[in-house]
Amino acid sequence: MATGTKAYLQDKDGKNLLVGSDWSIIQNKPENLATTDQLGKLSPWKRDGIQYENGAYDWDHVNNGYNCAYRVADFGSFKLVELRLAFGVNKDIVQEVECIKLPAVVKPDGNEEIYAATGTRGVFIHTKPDLTICVYCQQFNKEDKYTANGLLMFHHTYLTTL
Repeated sequence: MATGTKAYLQDKDGKNLLVGSDWSIIQNKPENLATTDQLGKLSPWKRDGIQYENGAYDWDHVNNGYNCAYRVADFGSFKLVELRLAFGVNKDIVQEVECIKLPAVVKPDGNEEIYAATGTRGVFIHTKPDLTICVYCQQFNKEDKYTANGLLMFHHTYLTTL
């Protein structure tokens, strides 16, 4: 075949069929089309920069400290962050206590403040807008509290442009 010659497939009406793998023959195509080697890549689970405070600790029974971890899929102009926390606190809690500070790489550019139920009456995992993780106990009566060394679990996925 001669250099520069193009071959087109045609349907029964004589209209050209465009081969899906050859984007070079498409006219007026968008300039920002992604190919498979340009799609975001999901990082491995990381725990770099996670800081525990006020008696909080990673629930480290099986994963060698990776029960509190995050991973990031980087899409260039934005990131998808998955946050997984399984932790405990070594004291009873009857108010709000800051337990985990997350690294800047996973902090959202918007307000991600949420409350997540724990299954224990009045005890919630509360995230502040900067994704500082707190344990919060809403006391309906004097007995309501987070009991020391109980398992707390939190999973959150969100988008950020940072």
